[in-house]
Amino acid sequence: MTKPDFAMKIYIRCTQDALWDALSDPDSMAAYHFMCNSVQGEAVEGGTLTWLLPDGNPLLTQRPTSVVPKTRIEATFEPHFFGPDAPASRMAFLIEPQGDMCKLTIEHYDLAKGQDGVAEGWARMASSLKSWLETGTAMKSSM
Repeated sequence: MTKPDFAMKIYIRCTQDALWDALSDPDSMAAYHFMCNSVQGEAVEGGTLTWLLPDGNPLLTQRPTSVVPKTRIEATFEPHFFGPDAPASRMAFLIEPQGDMCKLTIEHYDLAKGQDGVAEGWARMASSLKSWLETGTAMKSSM
């Protein structure tokens, strides 16, 4: 992959298995996502994940293109929140064990003009994920 348009790192006190499950299990994803209460699909190569808002409308669709268990997930990023014709981009989660914690790197590639607002969403998602894994309580939004 080329240099990402957006990248962030976060350190989470958890096992590699716990972080992997949180990033690949739809029920776990829905538990910590700051806006969605349901994720449908599978985080497997060739699969489709659809993140649903409480009203049932899709927020985002991801199609995993490369999955290396416990280490890396690469997927498309199809943002329905930018409108029905919003161009897809690519994203990656990289997991690195660091003693009693893990470093999660989030990379986002090929962001279309006007879509740089996804940085706020990634920060909210990563913060809620960290809280959920470390305390059992997610940071849900009332947006």
